[in-house]
Amino acid sequence: MSELFFRTLSQGLQAFIPVAAGLVWVRRAGSVDAVKAIRWGIVWAFALTPVAGYLFQHSVLQARWEAMLAAVAAGLAVYSGVLVRQALRNEAKALTRLGAARSIALAVATVVIMTRQTMEIAVVAQAAFGMGSLEAITALAGSVAAAIAIASAYVWIGRGLSDAACASATKAFISVFFAQALVYAFHESAEAGFLPWSEMLHAASEPYGPDGVYGQYVSYLLLAVPMVAGVAATVRARRSGSPSRWSGWVLARPLQTLSVIALLSVACVIAWRAGGERSVPLAHAATPVVPTAGIPIPTAGSSLLYRHTAGSADASTLTIAALEPPGARPTTVPFVCDRVSFAAGQGICLQTERGLFTSYKAVLFDAAMKTRHSIKLDGTPSRTRVSADGRLGAVTVFVTGQAHGYSSAAFSTKTSLIDMASGEELTDLEQFTTWKDGVKIHAADFNFWGVTFARNSNMFYATLKTNGKTYLVQGDLGLRKLTVLHENVECPSLSPDNRLIAYKKRTGPDLAPWSIYVLDLSTMTERAIGAETRSVDDQLEWLDDTHVLYGMRRSSQSALSDVWVAPIEGSEPARVFIAEGDSPIVVK
Repeated sequence: MSELFFRTLSQGLQAFIPVAAGLVWVRRAGSVDAVKAIRWGIVWAFALTPVAGYLFQHSVLQARWEAMLAAVAAGLAVYSGVLVRQALRNEAKALTRLGAARSIALAVATVVIMTRQTMEIAVVAQAAFGMGSLEAITALAGSVAAAIAIASAYVWIGRGLSDAACASATKAFISVFFAQALVYAFHESAEAGFLPWSEMLHAASEPYGPDGVYGQYVSYLLLAVPMVAGVAATVRARRSGSPSRWSGWVLARPLQTLSVIALLSVACVIAWRAGGERSVPLAHAATPVVPTAGIPIPTAGSSLLYRHTAGSADASTLTIAALEPPGARPTTVPFVCDRVSFAAGQGICLQTERGLFTSYKAVLFDAAMKTRHSIKLDGTPSRTRVSADGRLGAVTVFVTGQAHGYSSAAFSTKTSLIDMASGEELTDLEQFTTWKDGVKIHAADFNFWGVTFARNSNMFYATLKTNGKTYLVQGDLGLRKLTVLHENVECPSLSPDNRLIAYKKRTGPDLAPWSIYVLDLSTMTERAIGAETRSVDDQLEWLDDTHVLYGMRRSSQSALSDVWVAPIEGSEPARVFIAEGDSPIVVK
């Protein structure tokens, strides 16, 4: 749950640090009325957070609200900068009396700055309580408490700063906060469809958005940049002989200061590492199962786990072939699966039990190939994936009839997300809110399938079909939110570097409908994988960042299939990678 902790911490810092910076400045300006107004704003912000969270979750214009609030925050940053500059130029007297109107305005501004972030935390908290996940609730509570503690420390330290250091830190904070709010407003405006070429701009700014790879870390600049500015001003004050009491302590005791910083850094690293899941990769299982063929399971390098499809006693059993080093004989494992997935010591095997009444189940197994949980399925197994960290699994089944496929006009799917540790179903994608061009959408014919997880397992991608069209959607488990990104995408598969989506795209008649494509998530441009010209009905698996694997039947009448490999670009032709195989999964 470290990811949830740090993500919520980022949101908490965005909510509380601006208020802390405001308190430090107005206290230094001697404005008692401003301090009271900000304090009342804090009280009202906390009181209104549950209401704002509820309204935000049920709004049909989430992206527009986020864009508008971010724009307001950027405007408040500009106005604050003007006031600070005037005060430093002695163009404004000490604001000892604000008056009722200005006090109310300052309180409202505080509420806006805080609740634009705390309402999103409230949405995630509601989901955590709904799941009954003590781990998630603890992570949320801890991150909010940490953000409040850091903001309180900001205020406490600010009291001991010199006037010059306080001014430098405040100006630096305003600059960073304005830049962050501006990027946030731009990103959400693109998601809401306000801008020309919104789809491309939204994809390009995604890494820098509030939940992007870099966006979350920008929140820490709200602390780091003012700190650097304050230290620089303190050094100048030290040289002129007028240090503040805190800065004087820091400069007089550099060894103790560095020790404190080192201890805090170590604590953060320990917290980060402790939050991750500990698991044993399949290729390094401590107690490997002895396979039926009597051949040891590979113990080093990467491997390929797949279904054996030969018409023999081994049909549909799992087989492991070593990729590094190559050339080792495949190993048969006594597990029979229709589809399989595996990552970070956790696996899912979808099974069909035939008898008087046919039933279906998902078997969750560990690195030693031992069953941990068994889950009854509501329909015919279709797709499954396990997140890279082994925390989450996804299972898709057909729930109408027994033989429907994705080329059928009349089919219904159910896609569930599973807690791999407990074996509990967390939710199904029908329970998420879905957004397209900044507007909440819903239809009775929604069908979801083909989940693929990002490194950050809270984020995933899947296919949505509605009104005869298919779409790529980006999912956020914490917010229970799906966002439409691109049209005509089925069974997406995210590359190891999280830059590309490989998928099948409907381009032909029903007898041979699908070509395989790659979508660049940064530019939202797609290109065909020219090495394969046949119709591919599979969820692709990435062998590496430049090659994909997929199962292909030898003919429409044959039960045999082979695992093929194709480069995503270049002139190298597609070729058979593993004979008599299907449902390939690369195990690192």
